[in-house]
Amino acid sequence: MWDLPQKGVSWAAAGYQGAISSGKTTCGLLIGCTMAIGFKLGRDREGNPQENEQERIKAISAVQELYQSFLQEFGATGCKELVGIDFSIPEERQSYVDQKIWKMVCDVCLDFVMNKCY
Repeated sequence: MWDLPQKGVSWAAAGYQGAISSGKTTCGLLIGCTMAIGFKLGRDREGNPQENEQERIKAISAVQELYQSFLQEFGATGCKELVGIDFSIPEERQSYVDQKIWKMVCDVCLDFVMNKCY
């Protein structure tokens, strides 16, 4: 999406699995989209975001819109609230896999954030 480079950039949130295996932090889809929005708006820019105030403001606005619409759609942005699983508990983590909860929750959220980003 957006012709972002896949080499290296796709690893930006590789360690975030299951909201850092606790389920007690923000949905990884929102974290990943926040990074993708920043990468997109910062592409071909020199310097850091503070040196490109107009694009930085666009990024902040886009991320804010994404989070607010996600919250309105799903009622929460926290992984544990969304999936009902505490990934730090092995039995719950296994339940997530066995019941394929990602298909009922995460895939729905993924579809939503991808459509918002498009």
